[in-house]
Amino acid sequence: MAQALFKKKSIKIQTLGEYLVQVRERLNLDIKTASALAQIKPEYIAFLEGENFSKLPSEVYIRGFLKRLAEVYQISSQSLVDQYEKQQGFGAVAQPRLVPVKPKFNFTPKTLIVVTSVLLALLAFGYVFAQIKSVLTAPVLIVSLPAEDTRVLGNSIIVSGEAEIGAEVLINNQAVLLDKHGQFTENLILGPGLNVIEIVAKNKFNRESRVIRQVNAEVVENPPVLEVKPVNITVEIGPESTWIYMEADGVVVQRGTMLAGSSRTVSATEEILLTSANAGSTKVIYNDNDLGKLGRPGEVIRNVEFNPKPVNP
Repeated sequence: MAQALFKKKSIKIQTLGEYLVQVRERLNLDIKTASALAQIKPEYIAFLEGENFSKLPSEVYIRGFLKRLAEVYQISSQSLVDQYEKQQGFGAVAQPRLVPVKPKFNFTPKTLIVVTSVLLALLAFGYVFAQIKSVLTAPVLIVSLPAEDTRVLGNSIIVSGEAEIGAEVLINNQAVLLDKHGQFTENLILGPGLNVIEIVAKNKFNRESRVIRQVNAEVVENPPVLEVKPVNITVEIGPESTWIYMEADGVVVQRGTMLAGSSRTVSATEEILLTSANAGSTKVIYNDNDLGKLGRPGEVIRNVEFNPKPVNP
């Protein structure tokens, strides 16, 4: 048998992946170092070297990766791209696959400024919204006492409730004090028969909430006075309600709003002090002498003294 004139020799064709591995190892670089230098994820370099192109993003990204590696390895980028396109032409052309890239958040001074600006804008919007709401919305007003259509035996009643903090509360046009929680309590002196109690809460934008209570008072006649004291005054309220304060011999006997049509008689041995928030609606009878109105409408008169009359010899 004649021997062949030529001896066949197998020639191994170096692929793109094999070439990338060879160049990287020649430079004594591992995949992690090459990834840091080329700014390519390590798994993407592994996919290129293993020629797992289907696991990589679209061809545009693959060409970009090859160019970055060529810069790091100091080889021709066009040779890598040509080899990739040649190998891709041997088989079915893979359809480009878009892989969503998650945005990477970098906390920089510019980011801090943007976040701070957004927070300030939200706070400003919240403040403006609260102010607009205050302008358009009536203040909160809850009256817990008295209940609607109440009937009492006597001439006084407690009015209590809660209002929006910062609001002005008036009972029959007389201001009452709120505590730090917005709660109020007021003792009212009633007139005989039907009393209409109007509670109003008013905010700084003059928006109002209003509650009406009707109270029927059955006033019991005072029992006969067994001991006649030297100082006696009767306070009659009208035509408007007013806030009255009285002391008899240093003891507080009246502090609160008296409704129009109501009256109060107080006796003392030495002295009675009277304060009225509306002197024009406060009539005083002193030891059976009608002194008339204490002053002008809306005038505040404080600490008027009533002492025993001197006895003529």
